[in-house]
Amino acid sequence: MKKTLVIVGHPDLNGGSLANRLIVDRLEQESEMEIRNLAELYPDFAIDIEAEQDALLRADTIVLQFPFHWYSVPGILKEWIDKVLAYGFAYGSTGTKLNGKNFLLSSTIGGPVDAYCREGYNTYTIEELMRPLHQTAKLCGMNYIDPVISHGMIYIPDVYNVKEEVEGRAREHGEHLVASIAKVA
Repeated sequence: MKKTLVIVGHPDLNGGSLANRLIVDRLEQESEMEIRNLAELYPDFAIDIEAEQDALLRADTIVLQFPFHWYSVPGILKEWIDKVLAYGFAYGSTGTKLNGKNFLLSSTIGGPVDAYCREGYNTYTIEELMRPLHQTAKLCGMNYIDPVISHGMIYIPDVYNVKEEVEGRAREHGEHLVASIAKVA
């Protein structure tokens, strides 16, 4: 397997996550993966651009692992995108450093699948809501790989979902993600 970089954009992976924590635990079992937990590295959002760009240069496949927040990525991941995928590095006439690298989104979504359609609660499909990230990959010359998306991934005791079911879906997501990465490597 070629080198894979996983950028974890959960704002509180070790304290406030069930599903993403289990997915990252699965990824940590793979030897060819570098995992960078943004909230742990940059709790103050002061991202080390050079270190992050160096990590991107070492990778063949780049995975963004995140919970879907307000129809987008969490703030720490958006800050990373804004700062790291800079003009002259990731795009522009001299910004060719990411050309040809694989780009894969891995996201957990709290709501059910049927909430994300024209007739659903959220009006738009996940594909429509993820389109800006697809375009980001395109602008950077990366190969956009079909994302790994799982629904029903939030657990609120006595309110929403059953913990063991969310854990099972998270483990399935992790296995699917590892298989998807292996397929492009």
